[in-house]
Amino acid sequence: MEHYQLGAQASARSRPRRTVLLCCALALAFFLLATRLDLAERLTQSLWRQEHWQLDELALSLLVLALALAGFAVRRGRQVALLLAQNRALTQRLLRAQEEERCALARELHDEVGQDCTAIRAAASYILRARDGDQANVQACAASIARSSEALHAMVRTMLRRLRPPVLDSLGLAPALQALCDSWAQQHGIACHFAPQAIPDSLDDSTATAIYRLVQEGLTNVARHAGADRATVELRADAHGVLHLAIEDNGRGLCPDKTPADGFGMLGMRERVAGLRGHIRWISALGNGLRIEVALAARCAA
Repeated sequence: MEHYQLGAQASARSRPRRTVLLCCALALAFFLLATRLDLAERLTQSLWRQEHWQLDELALSLLVLALALAGFAVRRGRQVALLLAQNRALTQRLLRAQEEERCALARELHDEVGQDCTAIRAAASYILRARDGDQANVQACAASIARSSEALHAMVRTMLRRLRPPVLDSLGLAPALQALCDSWAQQHGIACHFAPQAIPDSLDDSTATAIYRLVQEGLTNVARHAGADRATVELRADAHGVLHLAIEDNGRGLCPDKTPADGFGMLGMRERVAGLRGHIRWISALGNGLRIEVALAARCAA
C-alpha cells in the first residue's frame, strides 16, 4: 500500500513536467513546419494585400491577446491553488472540530450518564432487596431514582439541542432564532435584538438550518471577540425571493491585519453560504463594531 502511494505521488509530480515537455515539443514541431513552409512570409504577404483593413497588425494583436490570456491563466491558477489550500485547511479544521465534539459527548456520556445510571441501578437494587419495614429508605431510593432520571432527561435534551435545535422543527425559523437570541443574551449578559421581516413559512430544511447556524456562529464570535454590549440580528426576504441576514454588534470590529478567512468560524460561515450559492461580506469599522451581511435565495420546501 505504501509503495502504491509513493508511486501515485511520483506520478502526480511528473504530470506537470510531461505537460511542459509536450508543449515544448509541439512548439518545436510547429517551428520546424513553419520554417519548412515559410509561413511567416506567406502570412505577411497575404496580410499586406489587405493593408486598407490594417490586417497586418493582426499578428501582433493576437500575440498580445495570447500573452494576456496566459497571464490570466496563471493568475487564475494561483487563485485556484489558494482556494484549494483553504478548503483543505477547512476540511482539517472541521475534522478536528468534529472529533473534539465527539470526545466532549463521550466524556459527558461517561461522566454524567454513567454516574446517573449507576445511581439508578444502586437505588433499584436496594428497593428490590428491601424488607417490608424499610419504607423510609425505599422512598429515599425512589426519590433518588427520580432525581437521576430528571438529570438524564436534561442531559439528553442538551445533547439533542447541540446536535439539532428541536425548536427549529417544531416552531419554525423565526421562533427558533428568537429563542436563540434570548438564550444567548441571558447566557452572556449582552443585549440582543432580533428583527424578522416577511420570512417565508415554508423554507426548506437546508436553508433554515444554514441561517440558524450562521446566526449561532455570528453571535458566538460576538461573545468571544467583539467586546460588545449590544447585538442585532435582522432577517428579511425581499420581493425577489432573496433572504437578507445581518448580524451587527457595537464592539471593537476586525483588526486591520485580520481578514475574514483568518478565523475558523468566519471561514466556516463563508463555506456554508457558498454551499447555498449565496454571498457574505464583513463590514468592519475599527472601534465601531462589525456587521455581517448574507444574501441567499429563499428556497422553499416541496
